[in-house]
Amino acid sequence: MRRGGWFLLLGCVLFFTNGAFAHAVQDSLFEKALDAESAGDVVQTIALLEQANSYQGKYNAEIREILDSYYEALQMKDSSTRDSAVSFASEDSAKNRLNFLSRVEFIGIKYDEYGDSLGANEYSGEAYLQIGAEYEIRRGTLSHFFMASFSTVQFMREDGTVFDTSRWAFTPSLEYTVQGDRFVASLGGDVNISERDGAVFGVNLAVEKDFYVLEDYRAGVSAFGYLNDRIRTHAKIGGYWEYRPQYGFWTNLSLSGRFERDTSVSAYFWHSTDTGFGGFWEYGADSSIPVLDSVQERYYLGRNVKIGPEVRMQMGFRFNKMFSLDFLGYFFWSYNPFEDEWMTFVDEVEGQAGWVNLTWNREILQGSARLRLNWHGEHFGTYLSVWTYFLRYLDLPSGHPEIYAYAYILGEIRLGATFRF
Repeated sequence: MRRGGWFLLLGCVLFFTNGAFAHAVQDSLFEKALDAESAGDVVQTIALLEQANSYQGKYNAEIREILDSYYEALQMKDSSTRDSAVSFASEDSAKNRLNFLSRVEFIGIKYDEYGDSLGANEYSGEAYLQIGAEYEIRRGTLSHFFMASFSTVQFMREDGTVFDTSRWAFTPSLEYTVQGDRFVASLGGDVNISERDGAVFGVNLAVEKDFYVLEDYRAGVSAFGYLNDRIRTHAKIGGYWEYRPQYGFWTNLSLSGRFERDTSVSAYFWHSTDTGFGGFWEYGADSSIPVLDSVQERYYLGRNVKIGPEVRMQMGFRFNKMFSLDFLGYFFWSYNPFEDEWMTFVDEVEGQAGWVNLTWNREILQGSARLRLNWHGEHFGTYLSVWTYFLRYLDLPSGHPEIYAYAYILGEIRLGATFRF
């Protein structure tokens, strides 16, 4: 609750600061535009008016009227018509474009676990590098993007660690994206090659469609899906609302239904067939281990499925073309309709000791928050972010065979740089 209060306070400060800041900037730009108009500089006047109109203030209606009169005199209805005319005039030179991309990132990690008697906590780090190329083809109102990239991550940790990850991974990937006036769709595939899992093939699909657009506001639906050859699945569909002016405060809110499936976990035991109760028992996680004169039974089955609603909030402040501050946060409550099942030994079952079956439907609350400071130019950008993620199992029964800690928190600091040529 304390963390949520700070996020709310930050949002209020940004919102009210943006109002005063936008009014002051618009006043200054409007005065400069009038000075340029008096000097007879039409190009500079229009540029300053367009920039002033991107801020919310008391002169927006007057500025739009002046711009309309200029565009009408120039036989252009509005700025979008002018931009389209410029675009089509240079269509031959800007139809296709090839860019080379790169990103390097250094990550510091802090992990804390709660509920386990060991009280696990650990520091670690990652180094990430991505190199790729993107080819853009424009056809009328559609833009097509073809991207090929290669990424590698080096995970720095101790031999004895709570992190269930590989020390290294390489991922070649391909992606195709098509973008129109009110939609964008993307289809991608990759092969993740890691120390622990070998080669894992995956595909993903993302779609976003605007159904309502008015000036700086838009609303629509979005969907995302991911599947790999280990049957790990992640799917999400929902709606969003966004306010995003050219500069100043912006926000995006979304509500989605989310589904996740990961691999199940099984454990087995064997018991002797020619002894009575209380005879020979042996435990193992590999069902292929034979035990003489024994019968195999499943001791535990855990199904990792998550279904539930997700609320996501993004907001930020864009100071100018190069400098911005962004926040991203979400909450996801999930329920597993498939029970975890396991056997446990109790002292008394109908008057005597014995084994009983227990079940539990997983119920989880998880979420994250990230604050990032960005600077980017035409070919180079850099960013610094702080990020935290939490997961809590609700009503976790004691003695669960797979899950020992009822909650954990993961914190990160990221410093990265991007290159685009």
